[in-house]
Amino acid sequence: MNKRNQLSDIHNSGQPYIIYKSSKGFDLYTNFSKKIFLNKKNIYKLFNKKDISKKIKNTDLLIGFFGYELLNNLIGIKVPKQKSINFPKGIFYKPEKKISFTNNLDDIKKDIFKSNNGFKININRNSYAKIFKKFQKKIRTGETYQIKICTKYKTKSKLNPLDFFCRLSKSNLAPEAFLIRDKDYSIISCSPENLITRKGSLITTKPIAGTVKKNKNMNKTKALSYFRNNLKESKEHNMIVDMERNDLSRICKPGSVKISKEKIVEEYKDLYHYVSLIKGTLKKDIKNLEIIKAMMPGGSVIGCPKISTLNLLNNQEKDNRNIYTGSFGYIKFNGDMRFNIIIRSMLNYKGVSEISVASGVVVDSNAKNEFNENYIKAKALIDLFK
Repeated sequence: MNKRNQLSDIHNSGQPYIIYKSSKGFDLYTNFSKKIFLNKKNIYKLFNKKDISKKIKNTDLLIGFFGYELLNNLIGIKVPKQKSINFPKGIFYKPEKKISFTNNLDDIKKDIFKSNNGFKININRNSYAKIFKKFQKKIRTGETYQIKICTKYKTKSKLNPLDFFCRLSKSNLAPEAFLIRDKDYSIISCSPENLITRKGSLITTKPIAGTVKKNKNMNKTKALSYFRNNLKESKEHNMIVDMERNDLSRICKPGSVKISKEKIVEEYKDLYHYVSLIKGTLKKDIKNLEIIKAMMPGGSVIGCPKISTLNLLNNQEKDNRNIYTGSFGYIKFNGDMRFNIIIRSMLNYKGVSEISVASGVVVDSNAKNEFNENYIKAKALIDLFK
């Protein structure tokens, strides 16, 4: 049986599976022997030391996601009661089967999907402007230096997540793309941002801060010039890179944290991003729990300083973020890890599709531009419904 048929058979069987972008294509994980619903108490068991006396298999790992609220709780931050759909705060799976695919995922035969032909946004332009002004005052008084306002796009729908993911991978292939298909929910993601890659004692993070819309007059070279000469974009990027370097410095050997790639441009379907890559050498005997607590939630999608900004956001936002700005990835039994930041992602649950996005507010920001940037970030996912 070829791999395309395997993918079709797994999907059509109804069994849960996960697809994660790899350097050579995509990895599919299925035949789950464990499904762990995380909460504030049992999350610590996820990081228990595993037996690595024997050579590990490619399925000796736990793969899944941490929701935003759970990551706040892990670092001692309480999220006030918000409007919630009661989606799980985190789920991890133990796979017993792995299949690797090339970059060219074949489309699965389309199912007819139903939608109400329109997304509703939880914060309109006027409401956004009011929140924007409130946060700019906080910036001027020094309570925060940058903060990300989250907006949600929602529509009632019934869809085939694999069909959507295949089409998304063709139109907007992203290095941290993933799909979770379970019996009662799915997550479709074209996340571009890696938060943690740990291999032995080496660790890297790739902060993204800076966005410009693609058009006929904007190519990659012009995007780089735009970022370099735009005070707001440069300031936002520098602050996030400094914060991520500081987060890494808490868990890495002194002097080992370096910027490996600084201020480069990555191209996506509807936009260009301003990106840097930071690496470091972990301190001896550092635990994965310590790494998670130092790095999550990812600063580039929160703002800085992280703790005070998280508190400001949590007290302002009325809707629970669910998966948004949480992290998806895996923990191998030998301690290696890979986690992204859950952005550019769609949660499908209880007949509703939810897309959350955010843009950064600094003292030089413009409310209209930031509101429009949110739509640009959501567009690749919204276009799948056309």
